[in-house]
Amino acid sequence: MRWMIGALVIGIVGFSLGLAVAAAGDDRDDNDKCPRDSVRSGNICMDKYEASVWDLTLVSHARKTHLVKEIQSGTVTLADLTAAGAIQRGTTSDDYGSGCPLTGNGCVNFYAVSIPGVTPSRFLNWFQAAAAARNSGKRLPTNAEWQAAALGTPDPGVSAAGSQDCNTSNGGGAGTHAVVATGSRSHCVSDVGTFDMIGNIEEWVADWVPRSTGCGSWGAFSDDSQCLAGAASTGGPGALLRGGAFNGGTVAGIFSVVGFFSPSPTGGDGSGFRAAR
Repeated sequence: MRWMIGALVIGIVGFSLGLAVAAAGDDRDDNDKCPRDSVRSGNICMDKYEASVWDLTLVSHARKTHLVKEIQSGTVTLADLTAAGAIQRGTTSDDYGSGCPLTGNGCVNFYAVSIPGVTPSRFLNWFQAAAAARNSGKRLPTNAEWQAAALGTPDPGVSAAGSQDCNTSNGGGAGTHAVVATGSRSHCVSDVGTFDMIGNIEEWVADWVPRSTGCGSWGAFSDDSQCLAGAASTGGPGALLRGGAFNGGTVAGIFSVVGFFSPSPTGGDGSGFRAAR
């Protein structure tokens, strides 16, 4: 009888230890996982794609509740958004309107989404980008986080029309500088799996600096833009833009950094962002 009780105790203890080990393994796995719209980079989840901003103002209340959950969990698709009546903003002009003004105040129905196959949203300033990221349960990445996620992205210098390299020039066809769809350049992927961190659009990051008045140089290290020279004594801070845009040519790259622009004016056709968790 004693040996049976001993065997039973040992079995129970062993089973409990097995569960504990399995649980620990599961925890480690969970810590390595990110929502499917993003990838692990250090201790954050960085969006795979440059953000598209979707206006949910006209979406019915019942559908909006479900759609917001999908957006915030990183599972939403382009089909989900269009079927619900969401409208993408910032594809060809500054059409954010009074629902999401330059101040960012009241931008409660505008959501940042990381999906492939869409034109990234542009023509928005830092405050609008920060609001759209917040609504999606995300934020703008810091400059250091952006840099780490971008490492390993192949830099073509000047990309050929129709190539799969990063879109630094001739993105829309021979002789035409244009933005291309998110994730459409299969060779433009970083070590951790983020797309388009070189070229296509410059991306707002969280950091502000004294607004730059000129461009310096990386010297022999890199020919990418380094526009952090000087500091304006008036006119407010500059918000950093990273990576270069579709018309940057050789100066677009993972070391491209621009601090010319205040966070408040409307961004142009080459300025957008990606978000992080």
